[in-house]
Amino acid sequence: MSLDYYGYRKKFAVLVPSTNTAVETEYHKMCPEGVVLATRACVIPPFKVTNEQEFVEMVQAIGGATEQGLIDSLTCRPDHVIFGYSAETFWDGKGRSDREFKKYNDIAQSRGGCNITFGAQAIMDALKCYPKVKRIGVISPYMPVGDSQVVKFMADIGYEVVRIAGHCSPGPVEIAHENFAKTRALVDQVNGDDVDLILQAGTNLYFVELAAQLEQELGKPVLAINALTFWHALRSNGIHDRIRGFGSLLSEHIAIPE
Repeated sequence: MSLDYYGYRKKFAVLVPSTNTAVETEYHKMCPEGVVLATRACVIPPFKVTNEQEFVEMVQAIGGATEQGLIDSLTCRPDHVIFGYSAETFWDGKGRSDREFKKYNDIAQSRGGCNITFGAQAIMDALKCYPKVKRIGVISPYMPVGDSQVVKFMADIGYEVVRIAGHCSPGPVEIAHENFAKTRALVDQVNGDDVDLILQAGTNLYFVELAAQLEQELGKPVLAINALTFWHALRSNGIHDRIRGFGSLLSEHIAIPE
């Protein structure tokens, strides 16, 4: 149990790229009483992303800043660390993702006595809540090279991405500038009777409230990456609150399935 005055249930360190504003904002919207969030940055420049090579360089910069960012985040003595980014966790498929998760979880355990939530692994656990799902539509803020990495990862874990569409946002800061109307249009592009579930990647894209609305409209699960990772951190730490207004995962699934 955390001894933090307001975080008397749990204290989570939230590790984000320094350009990211959506993760912190959406986590605070979803946060139950007794949990505190300590946001810490992996410092990267506010890249300009106009082509696929620049997107790759941005992802590489995040990867390069991660270990020091994690070590810095552990100085607040958190009960758990949430990695508030996704593209770098998917990169090169499940094999690399598993190795990166182990590397960073080992650091968190050895230096801070805690575990981590990683975007890719949170997706795997969350999808266990929807056992009938096989075919997925994906939206993101990424360039096509980033979308292809999502498709590869999902195939590695046994899911078919039927369609994927990205905003091709012109930089990591600008991802948070995308409006709901444009994001809805992407969902329309990837949705269909052949799609069992809509998944959103890209943690600086605001989506948790829109995802909940779309679930009602479409009659199928719509999962936002920030809801996925926050759900995973809560459930991994014995917090089973039903949190409403952000989709079925947080409101209906109070534990991580075995």
